[in-house]
Amino acid sequence: MVRRWRFGGAHAGLMEWLFQRLSALYLGICFIFPVVYFSLYPLNDHASWVAWWSQASVRLAMGLLFLSLYLHAWIGARSIALDYVKPFALRFMTLMAFGLFLLLLSMWSIQLLLSMGPV
Repeated sequence: MVRRWRFGGAHAGLMEWLFQRLSALYLGICFIFPVVYFSLYPLNDHASWVAWWSQASVRLAMGLLFLSLYLHAWIGARSIALDYVKPFALRFMTLMAFGLFLLLLSMWSIQLLLSMGPV
């Protein structure tokens, strides 16, 4: 029996829902952790901030933060556009504009992470 690959179907929204919830969880952790960390260990001068930002673990966490933020935003905007923007051309243009915006933000984020100096 030959099975065809289908785009969509009954389980297509389940993965979007899972990615949305996991990215929201990571975003929440990335908000709470610095508040607690900087409350316990305040960084008072520029040198301590540079030392903190130059750690590979901080850069990795920030890269994952940007990735999860953009993924979360794309899934939410796509779901809203597919549900509420009915004319195909308007939906297409809306999603293309938002996708371009997220692409530009991701390029800026990569530039920001790479400009912090050597790891």
